[in-house]
Amino acid sequence: MSDSSTSSDSSVSQFLAALIPTAVIAAVFILLFIAIRKKQKRVYEPRSIIETVPKDLQTESTPTGLFSWAPHVLKKSESYLIQQAGIDGYFFIRFLLEFGLICILGCFITWPILFPVNATNSNGQKGFNAISYSNVNNKWRFLAHIFVSWIFFGSVLFLIYREIVYYTTFRHAVQTTPLYDSLLSSRTLLLTEIPESLYEEETLRSYFPPAKTIWYARDYKKLEKDVKERTKLAGKYEGAANKVIIKAVKMRNKAIKKKKPTPEPADEIDKYLKDGKKRPTHRLKFLIGKKVDTLNYGVERLGELNTSIKEQQENFKENKQVPSVFIEFPTQLDLQLAYQAVPFNKDLKGVRRFSGLAPSDIIWENLPLTKKSRWAKKVVANTVLTLMIIFWAIPVAVVGAISNINFLTDKVHFLRFIDNMPAKLMGIITGLLPVVALAILMSLVPPFIKKMGKVAGCITIQEVNGFCQAWFFAFQVVHSFLVVTVTSAAASSVTSIISKPGTALQLLSSNLPKASNFYLAFFCLQGLTIPSGLLLQIVPLILSQVFSRLASTPRAKWNVWYKIGSPDWSTTYPAYQLLAVIGLCYAIIAPLVLGFAGIAFLVIYLAYIYTLVYVLQPNPVDARGRNYPRGLLQLFVGLYLAEVCLTAMFVFGKNWVSVALEALTIPVTVAVHLYLKWKYLPLWETVPISAIRYAAGNKSLEYPMHDQGYKEIKTEGTNYWEGGNELGAYQDQDVTIQGGASERANESGPESKVAGSDESDKHSPFDKASELEGGKTAAVGQVVAVPGKGVSWLTKFFKPKSETFDIVRAKMPACYFNYIEYNDEFVKTAYADPSVTDEEPHIWIVKDNLGLSDIEMNRAIEGGVDVSNSNTEFNEKGSATYTGPPPSYEEALKV
Repeated sequence: MSDSSTSSDSSVSQFLAALIPTAVIAAVFILLFIAIRKKQKRVYEPRSIIETVPKDLQTESTPTGLFSWAPHVLKKSESYLIQQAGIDGYFFIRFLLEFGLICILGCFITWPILFPVNATNSNGQKGFNAISYSNVNNKWRFLAHIFVSWIFFGSVLFLIYREIVYYTTFRHAVQTTPLYDSLLSSRTLLLTEIPESLYEEETLRSYFPPAKTIWYARDYKKLEKDVKERTKLAGKYEGAANKVIIKAVKMRNKAIKKKKPTPEPADEIDKYLKDGKKRPTHRLKFLIGKKVDTLNYGVERLGELNTSIKEQQENFKENKQVPSVFIEFPTQLDLQLAYQAVPFNKDLKGVRRFSGLAPSDIIWENLPLTKKSRWAKKVVANTVLTLMIIFWAIPVAVVGAISNINFLTDKVHFLRFIDNMPAKLMGIITGLLPVVALAILMSLVPPFIKKMGKVAGCITIQEVNGFCQAWFFAFQVVHSFLVVTVTSAAASSVTSIISKPGTALQLLSSNLPKASNFYLAFFCLQGLTIPSGLLLQIVPLILSQVFSRLASTPRAKWNVWYKIGSPDWSTTYPAYQLLAVIGLCYAIIAPLVLGFAGIAFLVIYLAYIYTLVYVLQPNPVDARGRNYPRGLLQLFVGLYLAEVCLTAMFVFGKNWVSVALEALTIPVTVAVHLYLKWKYLPLWETVPISAIRYAAGNKSLEYPMHDQGYKEIKTEGTNYWEGGNELGAYQDQDVTIQGGASERANESGPESKVAGSDESDKHSPFDKASELEGGKTAAVGQVVAVPGKGVSWLTKFFKPKSETFDIVRAKMPACYFNYIEYNDEFVKTAYADPSVTDEEPHIWIVKDNLGLSDIEMNRAIEGGVDVSNSNTEFNEKGSATYTGPPPSYEEALKV
């Protein structure tokens, strides 16, 4: 059998081996989803039934029809998606849609031209290889590939540009809404690696006179250690106390049912534990630590820790200062003026600045790091990850070789038994097995990268997520694409290369496109199993059944019902960025891949809309969609690989005219990449001052759409040190620049609250956006309603800046036009280290009719430990359950 014949058989069998089982699995998953969707609302519509979901995130129930949920979610407006999926979720959905459409557009660009060019007067390839680059035998025909690549790659560059323009406008628009303008995080500045001269508050205030509250970071190692021990011990004590009470009640019920003697006295716990011989114990250190009685030691040690921690918390200002400080400003405008000015002061050179950070976003243990120590830790972390990428190539290369293992049997004799395998089994081994193995290998990487991100000295969870997104994307590209592609192509050529070493480059050139057959199988797996798996939620479905039975304590049962998962964008984005990279790289070499990629993106898009609206809650770490432009810029890697790979293949074939023409695309792509980074990176963490004033009601100003604030930011930053930082410098403008939100926050009552939906920014020309039935967005106020009229979607697409600040801001959901008001007591300690404000643990045990919980509760309270059995009981089946929330339960406050 000839190589071409074998190749054709292999390509078709690989595809069918991946398509058939994955299609069957996907069909089963979707049918199960349809069948049980309404019966398992806790799994498939938790946000419509769980009371603790914030009101603005609660969703209505989906229609009852078998497939009616699909058009129902597809009809939702952008405003609805922004609110329900969160800004991060909205931009991820947009990422899937945009690249699904660009792949479909790529099919219209490439297929009519390249399929005929590849298939006619060719090398006689069969199967999928007949319409790929490898089937061309006339070098002048490659001119078609070059001109098509110019059009397609140019389209991708334009798409990235327009989406970055849109994101920039969106980011500025959302930051000027009353909700985000009034957030404490929007007016709090974090400076790290500050000089010792700024350790004095008076000196610091001379740089930033408008500053209100200042929180200096301090060394709390001893306090943090004690808090960590207390938290761990509290969980252990609560579990042990509940366990013995539940055991006692069940033992007594069982004895009564069988009419056997019951332990007496009924309110003495040791009588149910073999006179105390079976009391719960644990070791203070793993394996080698002293064994202690959990109940007695728990009360004693928790009491000691409560006293010690309280004393340390009261005297926290005695701890040593570290080079980091949080500064609260009266308004977002004051914050932005200061933030934009920091790089233009010679005394603050080298100081890192952050804004938009909630306290829960801070990695507190990394605040004490100096510039040198952070640099050293970053070098170590990056070195470790680089070495990991290199050595991880070994197992991944094995996976890639398996996809073409049938080509190795001629020279590797002990593998010849594979030739005797049935064709279907061979297809599974070479098609499905490598895909599954690769997915398992890559799932092990993200947790380690995140750990390295903290080791590298990242200050925030957002920074760790960005670190993870970048490195995991690198892992994906290197191992899920480059190593697999090269090893697959090399494996399919190894026999001929050994026979004729001089033809290695030509053989790799002709066989590299054949590696696309692996990615056809890959896209089948991604496009069928991922969306069906997302809809079925098989793991949460199983765990919900298992945990609901395994959960025995009131708190465990509360968590099973009321805790809803959130997406992790740092690991989700790279998986789909990889799909985009593969599509870009094979767009010209094997255009068929684009069709599979486009369908996969669009089907996954549908599944994610449903999942993000009805199943998952927005991630509590609000990055304002920052993963999206990061992902767009990282996709330049795909363009570089596509252009370099195509150029290299022309080099292998010694087609120098084609090399020269295709190489022109590389410097153009580099120039666009550098321009976008230079122009837009400074804009994503800042908000133009004119945009804040315009949104606050100053009609003499407008949003700087021409450059989106690039020049203005530099001007404002320079002016700040020439009198712009003086107190009262801006108080005569814009009726305190949305100060209504900030001032009311400081005059709020004893509890934090969100203003009612009827309250809008009285100083804003954008009165309010409202959500109407059917998912349409209406604007209450002429200024919001007018801008979108007369601007067609075609104009907005090809002229990104025609989608103005007004149009984008009109998309914002109604809840973004409410203010958040904070209690003064909350603000005083908002950015103190969590160990300083950590409350005594509230132990929650189940109430029984024997009095055991009351005895344990009173004993613990006497020892200085807060224990409660409120809102708990044993149900008719004798199981511990809850009747209300845990003690001291509070809804999370958006900061």
